[in-house]
Amino acid sequence: LALRSDAYMLTPDFRIVLNEARKGVPPTIKLDGMYKFVDAMDALIPEGPPSLIECTKLVVEGPVTFAKGVVIKGVVTIKNSSASSKVVAAALYEDTTVEL
Repeated sequence: LALRSDAYMLTPDFRIVLNEARKGVPPTIKLDGMYKFVDAMDALIPEGPPSLIECTKLVVEGPVTFAKGVVIKGVVTIKNSSASSKVVAAALYEDTTVEL
């Protein structure tokens, strides 16, 4: 997830590098085990990844889908305890736990 976000950049010679704005520290991302395969990751971010440029840590628990325009800052946990996928709406989420 982090590699697909704005926390990383693609160089002119097609290398993926940490965005300079991150000051050498990548975001910590902990995804639910259901997202270990590429197809599940694609289902998590069908409209593109959330902005993680100012994210310290993101934890995703349960089936969720990120809407376009989600911005994560600081330490954020997204929880969905139901079996059906729920949408993380476009918004700024900063140092919070979101229960869907």
